[in-house]
Amino acid sequence: MEADRRALYTSMRMNWQLDPNSSFEPWQVDDYRNMPLTQLYSRLKLQGIQLDKNSFFAIADQFDTPEDLTEHLLMDMDSDEATRDQVYLLVFELWRRLLPEKPCLSIFCDELDCQINEYDNGELHNPEAFQDALANLQVVLDENTDEGVNPIEAFELISHCCANDLESFLYDFIAEQIDAGNDLYALELLDDYALYIKDVKWFDFLRARLQAASDPIGANQFVHQIIEETEEPDLEFNLEVLNFMVSEGKKEDFIELVKKTTPLLTSEEDFQDLLKICADFYHRLDHEEIEESITNLLKRRSSKALEKAFVASDPDVTQLYQALD
Repeated sequence: MEADRRALYTSMRMNWQLDPNSSFEPWQVDDYRNMPLTQLYSRLKLQGIQLDKNSFFAIADQFDTPEDLTEHLLMDMDSDEATRDQVYLLVFELWRRLLPEKPCLSIFCDELDCQINEYDNGELHNPEAFQDALANLQVVLDENTDEGVNPIEAFELISHCCANDLESFLYDFIAEQIDAGNDLYALELLDDYALYIKDVKWFDFLRARLQAASDPIGANQFVHQIIEETEEPDLEFNLEVLNFMVSEGKKEDFIELVKKTTPLLTSEEDFQDLLKICADFYHRLDHEEIEESITNLLKRRSSKALEKAFVASDPDVTQLYQALD
């Protein structure tokens, strides 16, 4: 049984919490962390596995992971995949709760997912545990790298065993620290994870945001360099940078990036988001005529369905370019 199996069911529970009417079996989305031990043992018994605390310790002592223990318990049973997974989820929770001295990759990633989910849902009961989870992630990555594992591969291995997108979470979390004025902590996190990030442009952009507070000219130059060096078109990234440039960017760089962005737009919502950014940019420059032209474009399109497909040949793109130039 693979170490990412627990992450699959964490992901299912996350989706079910967003949409309780989604079609999952109750056992797939149960909150095993808050289930009494007696209930865990009872459910295992229903699957034909008789365990109590003492027998669990005796058998688990022979194995290094809950995945290996589950395979052993199911070895002589003719069971389907659903049954095997139900047993695994129960054994995993027993291991997590009763054997904290025997950590492994799946247990580590499950705790990381738990802390991230609490943070994202505004339910962080223990900030120290959250900080510890991030610190432990760096420790695990450093240990693997010290043993000769490629840094990006080490990060991808851990990400694969998590339900959350670790790279996206780290970006969002560091961005929130910058927004909150926690620049030193943000810089520390950027330095800690610099080796491990595959899509470096996002984290370079965060460094530019940090630099903008003390050196806006240097930050603009850095952003220009990031844009020039970005090979793969990325709509989400371009919109994020354009948003930043509303308060910090140079006009020439802003227009250049707008023109690189319009071919990437796929929906009416994308185009209207771009128009709003452009209007805000020219409002900052006090170019009232240009701002009004763009605002009029927005008003004209306000009745359009946001999910409607958008094509770069839309005549309002030409209108936007004319306003910008």
